[in-house]
Amino acid sequence: MDSGKTRQRLGKLPLVIGMPVMITQNFDVAGGVVNGSIGALKSIRYRLDRAGRRHAISCVVTLPPSPLHHQALPHLENHDVVALQDTVELKIQH
Repeated sequence: MDSGKTRQRLGKLPLVIGMPVMITQNFDVAGGVVNGSIGALKSIRYRLDRAGRRHAISCVVTLPPSPLHHQALPHLENHDVVALQDTVELKIQH
């Protein structure tokens, strides 16, 4: 899809295990999972559409140790947090 149809937005964002990611919402302020937290992508859950394309619905992000982090959710390791599917608008300026 050309950039004119997407109004200069990316049509797809590649997700690679281990890539750096930034949390862009305050999910758990008391637990230290806040806007601007930077971690590494650990795993991704997808749904398949009718054409067989994968769409991310959630992912696990490993954040650096923080004195604010609470005990991990069941089935997660310490410092791992879940990020849920979200739609955002990107504005790229030159």
